[in-house]
Amino acid sequence: MRTKSYWNKSDGGADPFELPKRIAKGLEDCKETAANAEDASRLRYLWIYVTESGLRKDSNSTEPHDRLGLEGWLNVIDESASLGAQWMVVYVGASLSQVPYIWRMCEWAQDVHGLRVGLHLTSNCLSEDDIEQLTRLESDKTYLIADKEHIASLRYLEASGLHLSEANIRPSERAKHCTKPEEIACVGTDGRLFSCGLVLGDERFEMGDAQDRTLRDVMEDQSLPHEVPDTTAFPSEGCDACPPLLAHRALEKELL
Repeated sequence: MRTKSYWNKSDGGADPFELPKRIAKGLEDCKETAANAEDASRLRYLWIYVTESGLRKDSNSTEPHDRLGLEGWLNVIDESASLGAQWMVVYVGASLSQVPYIWRMCEWAQDVHGLRVGLHLTSNCLSEDDIEQLTRLESDKTYLIADKEHIASLRYLEASGLHLSEANIRPSERAKHCTKPEEIACVGTDGRLFSCGLVLGDERFEMGDAQDRTLRDVMEDQSLPHEVPDTTAFPSEGCDACPPLLAHRALEKELL
């Protein structure tokens, strides 16, 4: 298991992002090295699940749902950024408040790596603290992703500069044979890697464990299922909040 200490816990008054900023240059060097190397990995998107829906569907494990924890997730973000990831989409379920360290993850992704961050919320329930924390993020790099039935009730957040995006993927956007997993690192709550969120929990598309195998190794391993041959074999909602499709929508909107 690969772990790091990201800030000095003994200094309660210190800026928790002072150390990340100091190591940012080193991480940028890693990205430059990766860019100059043979492009065996084309990672562009990190798709992670931090609630129970991110567990393996067939798992009978009695272990805690979130085996990675904050430190593990920051490690995943670091690895993804070093391979060229530009977007991070986080499935949080019905409530942002149920993931107390979600804001540290978002700040780390934006402040240290410059990633665009999408938060996939399956309800319109936002507390005052949720709204305050959202508005502290970089508005031009923050997207609140919600199902179409909740979008209208969340429009008021656009006044704060936040982007709203519909999670639902239209049939016209859904290819039968999908090769988008070639650019996606999808990590479930228990740390297991899958081709993408559509096949999360399906052993046929399992690609290892983020705690045991580096993302570079996974992305470069051509024996792994980096494609989904028949998306119609899975419920269409499994494609909801697909990072490449959301990024394409965002780019189209920016060009208008």
